[in-house]
Amino acid sequence: MSSDFIAGQLACGPLILFFSFIYSKYQPKEISTIYGYRTTRSMSNNDIWKFANKVSSKYMTIASLATIIFQLSGIILSYNSEDFLLVSYGFLIISLGLSIWKTEIEINKFFDKEGNRLKS
Repeated sequence: MSSDFIAGQLACGPLILFFSFIYSKYQPKEISTIYGYRTTRSMSNNDIWKFANKVSSKYMTIASLATIIFQLSGIILSYNSEDFLLVSYGFLIISLGLSIWKTEIEINKFFDKEGNRLKS
């Protein structure tokens, strides 16, 4: 197995893990159009903004760790084709998409449509 292939496999998952770690430690304090979990719903007020950024950083970390495990299993099982590289990147994209979906579900659990916190 070539070192270029292994570097290509492990370039994406650990990089996203690094960014998710930075994102979880240095979350934006105010609503920003540049940095943070930016959806129309999450940017509707500061309470949702802080909640959504906290939750999305958790799911982003889980998605990147799952991708790293998937990529390492491919390396261990000697799947050294370009097809597996594309599959692992596809896995990452799907995982990140699921993290967005899960974050929106969490927002819906705790906030109403107007952005007010639901009473427990």
